[in-house]
Amino acid sequence: MRPSLRVYFLIGTALAVLHVPGLVVAACLAGYWIFENLDLRLAKRKRTKAIEEIIFGWERSKDDSEFEVRGGLSRVKLTGQNQIIAARIGELLEKLL
Repeated sequence: MRPSLRVYFLIGTALAVLHVPGLVVAACLAGYWIFENLDLRLAKRKRTKAIEEIIFGWERSKDDSEFEVRGGLSRVKLTGQNQIIAARIGELLEKLL
């Protein structure tokens, strides 16, 4: 989620009311901007890593070729139209998050 301009307005207004010098106001706003962007990047990296853990690392089951296994987990391997639907849902969720 992107920070709204209201945050910058509130910080600037509060510092102006407190008669803080302009250089300090600029430093506070720049610091907020830097840390907000850093937080957004870290959150995106965490989401990407979680999605990659879910998608990759599965191997075909030796017992049944219709299933995939990883560790103690197993899942049905999607085919044809189901793969397309799952991929589109994954893309949609990635855009929403």
